[in-house]
Amino acid sequence: MNHFAVAIAATTSATMGSAHAATTTFTFDSSVKGQTSIVKFLDGINLTVSNFQAGPKAGADSDGLAVYCLSATIWTTCDHSSGGFQPINYYTMTFDQSVKILSYNVGFIAGTADSSTLYQQGALQSIQGNNVSAGLQSFNNQFVAAANVPITVTSTDPDNEGMLQINAFTVEKVELPPPSTVPGPLPVVGVAAALSWSRRLRGRISRNACD
Repeated sequence: MNHFAVAIAATTSATMGSAHAATTTFTFDSSVKGQTSIVKFLDGINLTVSNFQAGPKAGADSDGLAVYCLSATIWTTCDHSSGGFQPINYYTMTFDQSVKILSYNVGFIAGTADSSTLYQQGALQSIQGNNVSAGLQSFNNQFVAAANVPITVTSTDPDNEGMLQINAFTVEKVELPPPSTVPGPLPVVGVAAALSWSRRLRGRISRNACD
């Protein structure tokens, strides 16, 4: 009886464990500053962050990647030795695998009480209010992003003075089921053969009935 109970417990534990999908966290630091395209590879997933606007260079420091950076008089994170200050309020994130976006970690935030950031891919979107403190922030809508389709990241700040940086972005890889296989139409030869066989079968049944 005890062996049976242990076996049930082990099976339950394994089943519950398999239900928790693995997550992947991409990190950002000062090394990405000045890049026009950031490419990271982790856990079999490629992430490309690019199309910084107005940019075109990424703003970053030890607090992470600048999601938006609008005031040259306040923030040096987006100040580059070549090209001077380059404001940012838009960029794209592209994954080569289907992933669910889960959360991001705010490394630095200031002057953002009236701002928001929109993460969008087609009809899918999550609007993130930026009146928050530094630390982990979960997405309001943890949507599944399709592979190789850019997620646009657009920030709106009415007074154009805020700064928001993230040092981590966490996703969960999603294995989408293959498209269902629907049998195609029978070829013309196959249909003709089926009809011929059906006629022969009906004829045989009729002859048997007459006998």
